[in-house]
Amino acid sequence: MFYTSKKLIGMPVVSLADGHQLGRVKRLIIDQHKMVIAAFTVDRKGWFKEQPVIPYSHVKSVGNHAITVDQAAAVVKLSSQPELEALAKHPLPLLGARVITEEGTVIGTVDDFRFDPQDGKIYYLDIKSGLLHGSRGLETGQIITCGRDALIARAGAEETLQKPAGLLSVKWQETAAGAGKALQEARGIPRRAAEVFNRYRQRFPLGCKKDGDPPSGAGN
Repeated sequence: MFYTSKKLIGMPVVSLADGHQLGRVKRLIIDQHKMVIAAFTVDRKGWFKEQPVIPYSHVKSVGNHAITVDQAAAVVKLSSQPELEALAKHPLPLLGARVITEEGTVIGTVDDFRFDPQDGKIYYLDIKSGLLHGSRGLETGQIITCGRDALIARAGAEETLQKPAGLLSVKWQETAAGAGKALQEARGIPRRAAEVFNRYRQRFPLGCKKDGDPPSGAGN
């Protein structure tokens, strides 16, 4: 099930150990070379002057209304995590970045991205190529270089763009599958009703034989 990055911003973060809300997601720290959400900062009040951060490895679940982490100790100072600090201080742009192919074709700009909430791995970039065109998905495997001025995609990557219909969320797919199953079950109702009716008909034959009526087969 893929989530969009915009879904995370502003979401509350809750500790499973004590049920305390640790803050709300303020900013995502992205490792573009690995195409993964490495961590996110939170707007925790009354903490250190330094921006508190939660490494994504502490995330247990990303729900519809909140993010859960293992414990309150998941919140750490950014300076205590050198790799995260380097990513935060010298971020390479992702949202809003231009995507250009090796052949020099401008595909568009990154409007959002879709990731797996289990590990923060980014699988698709939502690319916008103009006001008259909706976003289309580009697999991150097509990106070969992440630069400060642009993302470089493989030659012909524009041909692999997927329309929104090709990036349906798992939740929507599950809904569609449920509807299909319900339809199949509904189609099976007449057949099952007929089977039940036949069983009852065998146990309780329709019609009552009057006294004096000749037995079945008499007169032949």
